[in-house]
Amino acid sequence: MIIHTKELEQILNESNLVLIDTRSYKEYSENHIPSAINLDLFAFHWFDTSKKGIANFNAQTTDLFSFVGITNEKKVVFYDDVSGILAARG
Repeated sequence: MIIHTKELEQILNESNLVLIDTRSYKEYSENHIPSAINLDLFAFHWFDTSKKGIANFNAQTTDLFSFVGITNEKKVVFYDDVSGILAARG
């Protein structure tokens, strides 16, 4: 689901929201939405596309998301400042 900034503004204070800034740490440290967690999605590369490799990637991603507070009960919004193929998609 893609939401617009006005929609984000309406849910920003919800306790079940996890807001993920997917830009680089440098960009995040210069400015970000309060309460956002930095998770640079382009820092994660996985080259093993075998079934085992994909399973390992999924396990690592699950652990990482759990570490930043993402659960099945949370509403998660990923954001960045680019568009097109490099835009964050959660």
